[in-house]
Amino acid sequence: MSDDTECGQELDCARGDSGSGESFLHKPVASASVLGQPLGPGILLVDKPAGISSARVVDVVRRVTGIKRTGHGGTLDPFATGLLPVLVGREFTREADDLLAGDKEYLLTIRFGSETDTCDLTGAVVARGASPLPDAATIRSALEAFVGVLQQEAPAYSALKHQGKPLYWYARRGEPVIKPPRAVRIDSAELIEWLAPDAVVRVACGKGAYMRSLARDLGRVLGCCGHLVALRRTVVGPFRVEQATPLWHLERRATAPRLPATRLDVPKACVVRSDESAGPG
Repeated sequence: MSDDTECGQELDCARGDSGSGESFLHKPVASASVLGQPLGPGILLVDKPAGISSARVVDVVRRVTGIKRTGHGGTLDPFATGLLPVLVGREFTREADDLLAGDKEYLLTIRFGSETDTCDLTGAVVARGASPLPDAATIRSALEAFVGVLQQEAPAYSALKHQGKPLYWYARRGEPVIKPPRAVRIDSAELIEWLAPDAVVRVACGKGAYMRSLARDLGRVLGCCGHLVALRRTVVGPFRVEQATPLWHLERRATAPRLPATRLDVPKACVVRSDESAGPG
């Protein structure tokens, strides 16, 4: 992901020609309050469920709107849930880079005791912890070392490119590629809950930080190994998951006769501008 990038799925943002310089912060945003209206170009905030790809979400929105030029603003792994901004229409997909560069916030559930080859619950166990499980105070202390600018190694199963192909392409063929660590920024990492062996951690970060790598590295520092068993994205740039529409609302609408696509006519409260904070929708 400018966040944790989806295994097996390259970034699915369709990009247009260079825009006029107008920020996506001045563009209309659709929330649940406008789902009874025809949906046209804009930024649709979707709460993605677990078990499907980000590309599948884009397909649903494309069917609902009838607009081919549709992409998303930052991939979520299939097992992950939460905020997925979907960009509908050429003038909005061209803003993808701005959206991807925005700060993110996640809720991680890290299971200590084992490490997997994918750094999450979908992979095979490759190591088990030699040390006993930590207590809450030890986890909090270890998390402090991850705040700031640090060097992070991307998971072998990720969409990061190597010689034109994503890393997962090599890993699936038994030829994993280890890329040099990259500098990423972690603004905060807070332990929310500790029910052994699972820890819930809230992380705020900048572009390019992998939450699966953070879980792996935290487990290594603690000496007990660790991997992600749940991941929920709650913030992307100025947008919050409270503003998002559950995907099933859109899927239900996708099976109905399609309404003519028109430009989003959104309530003032749903329009996010650069001088306004984004509150719950």
